[in-house]
Amino acid sequence: MVGLFITMVTIFVAYVATIVGLYGILPSISESYYRLPKKWNSMFTLALWGFSFPAMIIGTPITGLMFFACAGIMFVGAAAAFHQKITKTVHIVGATLGMVLSQVAIATAFGMWYVTVASVILSALVFLFRKHINNTHVFWIELICFTAIGLAYGVYLF
Repeated sequence: MVGLFITMVTIFVAYVATIVGLYGILPSISESYYRLPKKWNSMFTLALWGFSFPAMIIGTPITGLMFFACAGIMFVGAAAAFHQKITKTVHIVGATLGMVLSQVAIATAFGMWYVTVASVILSALVFLFRKHINNTHVFWIELICFTAIGLAYGVYLF
């Protein structure tokens, strides 16, 4: 399980760091799909699957909520072209399920309600001050949620 944890964190951090290094802070992590050269678009899908599949394997025995949260994140990767009408709904529903269900699981099954409370407070502050951060609030809220998952798993595993 530790190897899966290291894999999921490494893939996600490497992808986000690369995207930020190349393009700066984007409106969302998903926007990177459109910023990458067309031949590299699949890297977005691979990064999300590289995070969510190991996270699903680690989290599902703890709570079925993590199965569905990670499935939601996998759908985001599968429906990467969210500017298109046909994939937008799948993308948005997957992202919402991933964020909400992971936070509910962290609060309940992991017993780390304080992580969820902190995530909600930080996300609300980011949203409230979105104009001061050039409307990159979705990017920051996504990072908060991914970090909360990583933190919960890290505490659980170590």
